[in-house]
Amino acid sequence: MVSIENLQACSFHPCFQVKEIFPSKMTFQTLFLCLACAGLGKANVVSQAEHRNAKVGDNVTLNCALTEPKDVLQVTWQKDNEKLHNNIATYSTTKGLKIHEPYQDRMNFTSLGLNETNITLWDARMDDSGCYTCLFNTFPFGSFSGRTCLRVFGLNASVHYNISEGHLIAICNAVGIPEPTITWNNLFSSTPTQETVRHTNGMVSITSKLEIYNIQSVGVQDLTCRISNTNEKMELPVRMKGEEGSSLLWLAIIVGIFIILVVLTLIILCWRKRMSRRGWTGS
Repeated sequence: MVSIENLQACSFHPCFQVKEIFPSKMTFQTLFLCLACAGLGKANVVSQAEHRNAKVGDNVTLNCALTEPKDVLQVTWQKDNEKLHNNIATYSTTKGLKIHEPYQDRMNFTSLGLNETNITLWDARMDDSGCYTCLFNTFPFGSFSGRTCLRVFGLNASVHYNISEGHLIAICNAVGIPEPTITWNNLFSSTPTQETVRHTNGMVSITSKLEIYNIQSVGVQDLTCRISNTNEKMELPVRMKGEEGSSLLWLAIIVGIFIILVVLTLIILCWRKRMSRRGWTGS
C-alpha cells in the first residue's frame, strides 16, 4: 500500500501539496506513483467530431487519436446503450482485433494504430444512432477516452388493420430521425389516437390508431396513412383482404369470359371451314 509519505513525494505534481520531502524516504513505490502523477492529464483524446450526422445506408467512419504518443495496450470502442457501455470492438497487438455482435458483418477497424483508431460502419441504420466512446488503455497511466455522438437520419413505417366487433381498427407505426408525423387521408368521422416514444439514441417511435365503425364506407384506396419527417415522405394504403379477394374474383371472371370468347371464336371458324368445304364438294 502507498503511504502518506509516498504521496508527499509527488509534490512536484500540482495534484499534491506537501511542506517537505526527504530524499531518503523515496522508494520504488514512490517513484512509480510520481511517474504516474506526472503523466496524468498530459494526453488528450481528439475525436474527429463530437457530433456526426448520416443518412440510412451511408458508410460512417468514426475517428479518435491521442494528442501525445503513449504505450497503449489496447484500443476499445463502446456504444452507450441506455445507462450501459457495451464493447463493440477491441484491438491490441497481442490479441488482434475483435468485432462484437451485432456488428460483426457490418463494421470493422479501418485503422489499426494504437495511438489512433478508426472504425467504419457500413450501410448505417437508424438504430446505429447513439454515442460512441473510444478508450485507449495505457500503461501505467490508465485509460484515455474520446466520444462522438452519431445521428442516422431515416424513416421506417408500416400499416396494418384488424376487424373487431364489426368495426375496423387501422394502426400505423413510424420510426424516424428526425421525429416523424402521421396523418390519415380520411378520418371517416373518427378521431385517431397517438402514442409517442422517444428513445435515448434519438429515434422517435409513433403509433397512430384509427377506429372506423362504418366498414362499408372504406374502399380499397379510401384509407391511407401518410408519414413524413423533414427528410422523407411516404404513403401506405390500408388494403382490406376482403376487397382484395373481390378484386381477384372480378379478374377471374374477366379471364373466364375471355377464354369462353376465344373458344367460341375457334368453334365458329372451324364450322365455317367445314361448311365451305361441303359447298365445294356439292358443286
